[in-house]
Amino acid sequence: MPKKGYKSITVKAEVYDYFFKEWINVKEEYGIKKGIRSFSAYVTYRLSQLINEDKKQNNEHKPI
Repeated sequence: MPKKGYKSITVKAEVYDYFFKEWINVKEEYGIKKGIRSFSAYVTYRLSQLINEDKKQNNEHKPI
């Protein structure tokens, strides 16, 4: 059971593997520059980036 304020998700193994390999490659840099020290925090950061990009893109296509 996740901590309060957190939720669990299930992803395909290939999705998990993709992000885990990415995490291994940037782990040291992100730990120093962004304070991201866990795989979970890294995935949260990347998903937050995606949300921000989606919001920006959706705002650009709204009629005036």
